[in-house]
Amino acid sequence: MNYASVVRVLALLLIVVVVAAIPAMFMAIAARETSQIFAFGTMALAIIVLASSVLLLTPKPERKARPSDALATVILWWFITPVATCLPFILGVQNDSVISAIHEATACLTTTGQSVISVQDNQWPISLVVWRGMLHLLGGLATVVAAASVLAALNLGGPGIHRTVLFTVPETSFFDAVPRVVRMVAMLMIVSILLLFSGLVFMGVPAERALGDAISALTTGLVHPQGVMRAPLDTGPSIILGVGLFAGAMGLALWLPLRDGKPFKAISDPEVSLFVGLLIVFICFALASDLNVTEGLSWALSALSTSGLSLSDPADYNRIPLPVLVLPALIGGSALSAAGGVKLARFIVLARRAGQEFRQLGYRRSILRFTFRDRELNERSVIGVWVYLIGYILAIFLTMAAYSFMGEEFVPSIRLAIGSLTNSAAVLGSYPMDLSGPAQALTIFTMILGRLEVLALIPALSLSFWRG
Repeated sequence: MNYASVVRVLALLLIVVVVAAIPAMFMAIAARETSQIFAFGTMALAIIVLASSVLLLTPKPERKARPSDALATVILWWFITPVATCLPFILGVQNDSVISAIHEATACLTTTGQSVISVQDNQWPISLVVWRGMLHLLGGLATVVAAASVLAALNLGGPGIHRTVLFTVPETSFFDAVPRVVRMVAMLMIVSILLLFSGLVFMGVPAERALGDAISALTTGLVHPQGVMRAPLDTGPSIILGVGLFAGAMGLALWLPLRDGKPFKAISDPEVSLFVGLLIVFICFALASDLNVTEGLSWALSALSTSGLSLSDPADYNRIPLPVLVLPALIGGSALSAAGGVKLARFIVLARRAGQEFRQLGYRRSILRFTFRDRELNERSVIGVWVYLIGYILAIFLTMAAYSFMGEEFVPSIRLAIGSLTNSAAVLGSYPMDLSGPAQALTIFTMILGRLEVLALIPALSLSFWRG
């Protein structure tokens, strides 16, 4: 393990967190929110002192960083950053629990979306709402960048699942190639958010809500703490927001072809095609649950994107049976997006492999090949996807069992386990505010596990990974 590279990159990333806090700090000053001014100032000062000390005292690395070093950085970032960013969720709100504050920060960074702290009369300090939005942006950016670089280099989930034209493993240090991915993904996200924000404002949505909803849609999260309970927008703005949810769920699978002026390639992408097909399937399920087409489409878009952003009355979704309700979130969006879930690309690989088996039933000696995004996949690719799927199912089962032993009933355990692991807690209905400390710690771990796509955390359990 190249500890010098890992530690120095983590220090730089924490300084980025301080930069991201600047809008919330200015908002706290403008709104004269004294407690939040102190919280943001203290947090920024502590991070700057710590990160600067690390950069000054740690020698520059003598050897090249490898993909495994980048994976270690990603894992440590997901566990360290919620702790570093939780202070504003303790001061100025009705919360004296550190674990609840870390839970809140983790839910924002992982774009899981739920809120576990309360404020007087539900009147949240505007600076905290802005901070939740900035954490969503940080988390969404980190998720897409890690998938397009670190996971692509480590080949998790099978060849082609995370690969993108933005990234190739460099001959120099691994981290040398990551800034290019960061710049491109950040630019695409910001442009998309601005376009969506402008469209919502043009349709008459107040600027504050338009910005929060635009960030929620593109990061597949839920910026406003009471976002699930707010009244849905009118038809016109809801359509625009639905387009934003679609773009957020597709991520680079949609953004990159559109950036290159290839709309047909974007439409014909296998993940985009499957997403549209699943929308139709889940609309049919919604119709069978006594919802109309509009309500079914609203639910399917919100659930498949793992956002929880309501396009229609969320009370209508209670009519959907629980096994159907959790299914879209389990599937999720594109492998190169901030959406949670198993991811569409893996289902495509498994479906094509199953189709190959059926075609071979008639003639066992036939030689058939299957591809994903114009690249031929081998048996190792399919085995990798199967291992991932088994690991995901096992993680859900173990998490459900753990919640049960902590006193949660069966149905809440299902909602908590699937909602946390798929980073879609807001999608699955009511979220308990009275979780015990151990249950909150489990939820924090599970949300991070979902963001690391389960298998990425396995190497960290081996001492040899950290000694290498």
